[in-house]
Amino acid sequence: MSGDERPCPVCGARAGEVLHHRRFVLPDGHPLAGGYTVVTCRECDAAYATPLPPQEAYDRFYRDTSRYADAATGTGSGAQAWDEERLADTARQLAAFMPGRDAHIVDVGCGAGGLLRQLRQLGYTKLTGIDPAPACVASVEQVEGVRGAVGSLFALPAGLEPAGLVVLSHVLEHVREAGRAVDRLRWLVPRGGRVYAEVPDAGRYAEFIVAPFLDFNTEHINHFSVRTFERLFASRGWRVVASGTKCIRSSPTALYPCAWVLAEALDALDEPSADSRDRAGPSPGPGPGPGDGVLRGALQRYVAASDVLLARITAHCTGVNIAGRDVIVWGTGQTTAILLAETPLGAARIVAFTDSNPVHYGKTIAGAPVVPPERLRDMPDVPVVIGSLLHGTEIAEAIAARGFTNPVIRLDPSAP
Repeated sequence: MSGDERPCPVCGARAGEVLHHRRFVLPDGHPLAGGYTVVTCRECDAAYATPLPPQEAYDRFYRDTSRYADAATGTGSGAQAWDEERLADTARQLAAFMPGRDAHIVDVGCGAGGLLRQLRQLGYTKLTGIDPAPACVASVEQVEGVRGAVGSLFALPAGLEPAGLVVLSHVLEHVREAGRAVDRLRWLVPRGGRVYAEVPDAGRYAEFIVAPFLDFNTEHINHFSVRTFERLFASRGWRVVASGTKCIRSSPTALYPCAWVLAEALDALDEPSADSRDRAGPSPGPGPGPGDGVLRGALQRYVAASDVLLARITAHCTGVNIAGRDVIVWGTGQTTAILLAETPLGAARIVAFTDSNPVHYGKTIAGAPVVPPERLRDMPDVPVVIGSLLHGTEIAEAIAARGFTNPVIRLDPSAP
């Protein structure tokens, strides 16, 4: 593990209590951490990963390696029916909060622009999408009536008009400096303006587990319950208007728990000057209050459930003789990174990795190249191990549909 120890992203305290240690096997040259410790804050009960690389490493990762840019495989584009359905649901939820169709809505971390497309269909006329990945912004600009701009909360595009509503949909769990990000919103949202923020609901991870420790991944480094998410905004000069929980689809068959907050700006800052754009704003208001251990207890249950599932997968790998066997691994995502580090899959003789998402083509993982799926035709006798549990059925169907003849090994013990 490498990087800097970080304070609690909610209250700033340095009173973390160790919950879990996590390791990953990542593509060579990957800018994010190959491991970290998940801790819970004794002061406010928020959970977060530490130590971590600086914010600049995350900025570079989301600019150059965004898995959301590929509409066919990344979530947030609405290219898949289940993804379009959950984006449409969120758009209708936002419309209830902002009935005026002339309000300026800014989606920060907009990905390929699927939510903006749904808002446009509801009649909103002033829509802006901001994303650090130029490829995502190029997709956004294909939506009629939507402005796209490269940037982030830490590098706001020049000339951006004040927003009636800023949307942060599954953004703040990715941001190393989440408190500073919330402060930055006050430069964009005038007094009375609102922000809608949504994150995974860490209080319910254990109820929706599909793969061991999948929620403790390289990108999700902050873990909130509804209560701790409210505290993040309330302690930094925002009035929480409403909050709640919901479930969204993360695949055709899986649901994912979310927590959301609608907050209103109590004041605003002037447009930041060039030399202040990278400084944190002040953190007005009282502290978030004492920790009650509720989120820590929920995450302890999640760790226990993940340990059980990981043991089952390990036993399954042993049963199919993965270790020492020539295999191709289909999947370069979060589950594969964990299974390589924690199961006999890491001891296999991996000939190559493949994935439908081209973001890692040409790179290597544990010394094996990442190649396009069509390369399987050159190795028809090498078994393909499906590294994803969440999308295992979809991948198996894609292998069959493309006419690949490789034997297929599923790592999900319950899979056929």
